[in-house]
Amino acid sequence: MVDLLARLVEPERWRNLLEMTCDELRAGMEARTLRGLRPDADDSFERGFDVDIEAELLDWMDFHDFAGDGPLLESVCAALESGAEPERLASGLWQLADWASPGTWRCMEGRGFLYLEPYSGGPLDGVSQLYEEATWAAALGEICRMDADDYAEKVVLDWMSRRQDLDETLDEKQDPRILSTMQSHRRHSTALHRLAGILDAGNNAEGSEREGVALLVCREWHSMLNVGWGGFNLRGLLMSGWGEESP
Repeated sequence: MVDLLARLVEPERWRNLLEMTCDELRAGMEARTLRGLRPDADDSFERGFDVDIEAELLDWMDFHDFAGDGPLLESVCAALESGAEPERLASGLWQLADWASPGTWRCMEGRGFLYLEPYSGGPLDGVSQLYEEATWAAALGEICRMDADDYAEKVVLDWMSRRQDLDETLDEKQDPRILSTMQSHRRHSTALHRLAGILDAGNNAEGSEREGVALLVCREWHSMLNVGWGGFNLRGLLMSGWGEESP
């Protein structure tokens, strides 16, 4: 089953990692001295463990033979020009984004319609629209104007209504998963409201806790090259480096 991922990223932290020399990044990951560069984790979301990301990044660097005193991102772009597999290169950029992230919101893809579609300004025409910038901008803008409890309640009521429309039971005696599913919807809704609030505060208030925070939305098990929007995306980083359009 495919999951939808929405990763909060602090662009300056991410950029600083990408601009490190290959040797600096390798040494820091090996000695575990870069952990202080990670933002504080937000308990509303999931996040990769330090030790796991360090190991995966070192394996990624070894595979591509990234070494020397040149910036990592320049080495990545050069590897692409030399014929390296784009997806493998992008996977390392995604891991570095996790190092610059307070956390990632995750849900089953099908449930994404429940959390986003009613607040996106209109019906979504297929799964692809779940990953479009316009969908997220509209939905998160609407969600952050609501109280967290009100939003969670609306999601649960919508879910119950959809089950009834399909003639599916809401009696937990008939379906013991009803209560746990309802609790899951509340957790996911509350976390998504938190994400909307972080983005709104970070992008509209200088000096805020998450000033300049950005969002990377990803369809799990699909191309990493499609992650991101506009000038802030993995394909653009591989092709052109950190450009002026990046946050």
